[in-house]
Amino acid sequence: MRTPPRLSRRAAVGGVSALTALVVAGCTEEGEPRAVSSPTATATGGTPTRAPVPPDVALAAAVLRGEQAMLDRVAATARRHPRLADTVAGARSTHRAHVRLLREAVPDGAPSRTPARPFPAGQVPRRPGPALAALARAETRLSDEGQLNAVRAESGSFARVLASMAAASAQQAARLADVAADRR
Repeated sequence: MRTPPRLSRRAAVGGVSALTALVVAGCTEEGEPRAVSSPTATATGGTPTRAPVPPDVALAAAVLRGEQAMLDRVAATARRHPRLADTVAGARSTHRAHVRLLREAVPDGAPSRTPARPFPAGQVPRRPGPALAALARAETRLSDEGQLNAVRAESGSFARVLASMAAASAQQAARLADVAADRR
């Protein structure tokens, strides 16, 4: 079995830098702010107002939720089938790196930063082959969402990060599906 490539330190740092710059700047390439609104308190403590939140921040928060949900699902599979821990280690490592990257880029007060509910181990199929196949299908869905999100991104740098994440999920899906086919 071929070991999938891991996210390099240089790629992770570069991705964090690009994503952080997007979050901090909140501007288009032309320097104009583009934003959606989120409630904030006024300086005088009065009625909440709407402060601009860059759309890529909201998108990053949504992607963070999806990556965390996948990480939880991989962990639940490993808990339900301890013998699969080595098999899913690549997926776990990949999604941990993605979650770390996105957590550094998404401010705490950003809309949609609320975590997804943990994936219950009881929803993981009882047999290892079907459990891996289900995980592969979830990876495929995450990859498909990631491709759409890359198109939605305002920043080209962020779009490339999202496309890279989608490719990593597609790679994990293919690898897990291959292993699942061998375990039927």
